[in-house]
Parts: sequence; structure tokens; C-alpha cells
Amino acid sequence: MIMVSGASGQLGRRTVEHLLQRADAARVVALSRTPDAVADLGVATRYADFDAPDSLRAAFEGAERLLLISLGSLTGAPRGHVNAIEAAAKAGVGHVIYTSFTRAGEPGQPQALIRNHQETERLLTESGLTFTALRFNQWPEMWNLIGIPAMAVAGGVLPGNGGGGRVGHITRDDSAAVAAAVLAEGGCEGQLLEVTGPEAVGDADVADALAQVTGRPVRYEEVSDAELATILSGRGLPEMYVQGWTGLGSYKRDGWFDITTHAVERLTGRKPTPITDYFAAHPEALRTP
Repeated sequence: MIMVSGASGQLGRRTVEHLLQRADAARVVALSRTPDAVADLGVATRYADFDAPDSLRAAFEGAERLLLISLGSLTGAPRGHVNAIEAAAKAGVGHVIYTSFTRAGEPGQPQALIRNHQETERLLTESGLTFTALRFNQWPEMWNLIGIPAMAVAGGVLPGNGGGGRVGHITRDDSAAVAAAVLAEGGCEGQLLEVTGPEAVGDADVADALAQVTGRPVRYEEVSDAELATILSGRGLPEMYVQGWTGLGSYKRDGWFDITTHAVERLTGRKPTPITDYFAAHPEALRTP
């Protein structure tokens, strides 16, 4: 059986949808804390909650391959990851595919959120499980999370503190397609795969993409960390998002996301989505309320 955890989430649902283009539905199991929410996918469902370890061994029983969709944490691997890895080992899962983040294993990794993935990859190695880490670069959906593109289009200015730093953005849908390909076809055992979009782009490129898609002038304006925090706070964003987005800019500036690979096309047979095409496909994200 091929199992997808977190199937009621956006990545999990899209992975199941892509998987059904590659594998018989009878082989696919959608795992979720809310199985009723994925009943419409047309595959078997099982209850699985990473925070309820007693639910996991039975949920994972019979898994030839399992997609372990990661949880967020700023303090190392969350307990849910520990529970899932232990349960997978006890259930004899053949191959775990883990959704990690770009350059997670590198020494000196400064980002607390990514150290979660670094620690989880270590736990997987020590578990004895056969696993693959899909180290996805940033999703362009992150830009929409706090409304940055809409603000830039409305005001004509995209402020940023990333300097000349570049990001190999990969869309969530392309990420799901990659996960589905590895789940369906197997292979990549023991690999730590950097998975990116077609090119690494800077904030000035993002501004150009927004202008191209909307037909409105949008220019990039370099600002300091403090200036960006003030701008975002002035637009009413919660402090958590202000600090998070400002921090991402500093990591971008230091080159932590500047990587591109051919993994998407090699594994799926399709080219990854350029950021201009992503924005063109999501016009709703470019409009202010």
C-alpha cells in the first residue's frame, strides 16, 4: 500500500490527486486526523494523528511507501515526528518519504524552523528505516501568506531586505507531483534530494513578475531589516509574521535558498513552474481586499 499522511492538508490532498494519475486507487490510503475530510478523494482512509502515537502503528500497517508530511517547529523535531518515525519502524514501513526543507542538513544552518528538519533527518537515519528526504525550496505561496504581492501591486513598490539573494522557488503543486512520483515509482532510497523551481530569483525578479502579470508598474526597493519590519508593522501584520518575513530576507541575503536542481523534471517528466506563471495562475493573490 502507498500511504499519504496529512491528506486533508493542501500538500497531502494534492499529492493524493497526483498519485492517482500514477497508481491504482486501490493501492492508495489517505491518512488524516479527519478521515471524513478526505472521503471525496476516492481512496481508502485511515485515522492517524502524530500526536496520538497509539493511532499510528495500525494506521501504517501494510505501508510499502509512506509520505511523512512534516510539522512545523522552532525547537527541533516535534514530538509528532518522533512518534511517526517510531511507529513506522514498528510497523515495518518499507520506504518513508519525508518532506524536508532546502539545505536542512548543512552545518551552521541558522534557521530554527529548518533545524527541525535537520533533526528529523537524523532521527530517520538512526531509525534504520529506508527513507528519502525531499528538501523543498521555498513555496511562492509564502508570498501570499501575508499579502505581500497584493500590497506591492497596489502600491507599486515591493520592499525587501534580501539584497541580491535568490530563491529557487518551487510551487506546492510541483512539490506534490514530485512526492507522488517517488511514492508511485519508488527509487531515490537514501537520498537527500534538493527540489527546486526552474531558476533562482531575487526580489527584483519577483517585482518584475508582478508587473508582467498585472500590467501595472511594480519596482523593487531595498530596505534594511529594521525598515522592513516597520513597513510591515505599519500595514497591520502580526508581529510573528513581521519577524518571520524579515528573518527570511536576511537568510535569503546570506544565500541559504540560492539553489536550483533538475529534480522536478527528472522525477515527474514535467518542467517546474516559473514564478511568473505561478502568479498568473493565482490572480486572487494579487488583489487587495
